[in-house]
Parts: sequence; structure tokens; C-alpha cells
Amino acid sequence: MMMERWFLFDDDPAPGARNMAMDELLLGKMERECIAPLLRLYSFDPAAITIGFHQAPAPGLDRERIERDAVDVVKRFTGGRALLHDGELTYCIVARTDRSPFDTHLHASYMRISEALVRALRSIGVDASISDGRPPPGAHQLSKSCLDSVGRHEITARGRKIVASAQRRTRNSFLQHGSVLLTPASGRIVDYLLGERVSLSERATSISEELGGEVEPSLVRKAVVKGFEETFRISFAGLGLSEEEREVLRGEEGICVELTGSGPREVVV
Repeated sequence: MMMERWFLFDDDPAPGARNMAMDELLLGKMERECIAPLLRLYSFDPAAITIGFHQAPAPGLDRERIERDAVDVVKRFTGGRALLHDGELTYCIVARTDRSPFDTHLHASYMRISEALVRALRSIGVDASISDGRPPPGAHQLSKSCLDSVGRHEITARGRKIVASAQRRTRNSFLQHGSVLLTPASGRIVDYLLGERVSLSERATSISEELGGEVEPSLVRKAVVKGFEETFRISFAGLGLSEEEREVLRGEEGICVELTGSGPREVVV
């Protein structure tokens, strides 16, 4: 029996605007073309803060500090709260909801993806598990940061969030992307939130913290690919974009607004 084949897009580091535009383009491609599920792996260069679709960024960001540190600010088209993409690997799964293995409800798809990521993390020595979403005794929401709380089916290590994910659904497709924290750098998000100088060290962790040393990003990429292959019993083929899609991507990437006065560039995709 032949293995089902998915697409793999092992992408290069890119600015936040390009990364969010690419994710949205891939979701549109899935909706139009009904292709096999695809996995994209990427990172951010320079570091970027992504703001959840329903968040209002203006009141909560320390724009002076963001500009000083040359951090991009980008609006996500998925929900959730603010996340600093620095020292992490981002995964993105795009698939149809009217075809196996994701022809089910949101929580079931979230759970299957988490199983693949847990398998990947355990393969490199991280004692990862899937959360039931219940906060620990005495916990309370500290900040506007995505890392402040753990949702149902999210991934933790020793009770601390190590992967932060969000999902967006269209009529026949969905996209789920998330950050696999390689280092503690993403915890610096609180430095860029006005009035919130709290530590997230008790809420979030990273692979380097769990393993007691730095880990090569390429090793984590390979582990994630293998985790999906083994969980879903599939193999991967490379994904290419048409010239028309590349033109669309360049157009979406350029939709940005320079804010007046001091502050970062805000990109809406």
C-alpha cells in the first residue's frame, strides 16, 4: 500500500510581512485547488511581533522600544495574543477540512497536529505533553502575551508552554501555525508591552532550557518533519509556487503602513 504524500515547504528566514503573506497565500491555494496537506517550516528575520487578528496593537505596544530594537510588528490573520518571533521555529499546516485526515472538528485537528509535534520534541529529548487547558492552581492571566497561558491541546514541558499555536478556518480548508520555542528569547515579548514588566519564566519554556544547552534549528526541523511523517504515516514531496502566485505574494508583502512619529512599521496582511 502506497503512503499518502503531503507537500513540504522548508522555507528560508524572512521578515514578518513576507511570512504572514505566504501563510495566507497557501491557505488560499488550498481552498482553490484542493491539493494534499502541506507543512511549511520557517523563521523570522528580523525578529517580529505578531498581533492576533482580534487584538488592537496601538494601545498596548511600547513603540519607542520596538523601534529602538528594530523589531517588526505584523498583524496575523489568526487569533490569539501577541507573540515575539525570535529564537524559534514556526510550523504551518494547511489542509482541506473535507478530506482525510482533517475532515473533523477543530479540536480533533488541533489534537492530531499536537501529537505530531510532541513526537518530534520527544525524539530530541524534550519531555513534552499535550495540555488539557486547565490552569495550575492560583494561576491568573498576567499579560497580553500568547505565552501567558496554555490552551486546550497545546504543548507543554513540565507544565510550561513550549509551542504556541493558532488556527484559521475557511469554508473548506484550515491553516494552523505556531512557534516551537528554541530559546527563551520569545519571552522578551513582555519588554514590548506597555505596563507589563512581568516574567514569563514560570509560564513558558524552550528546547534549550529543557535540554540544558543550545540545539541546532536544523535538528528541530528534521524532527518536526519526521514527527508528522510517523504520526500521519505519510511522506513528503517538495512544493513549488507558480509565477502568478509569486506575483501575488510580492503584492501582499508590500501592503504596509508607515506610522507617523516614533514607532514600528505595522504591516497588515
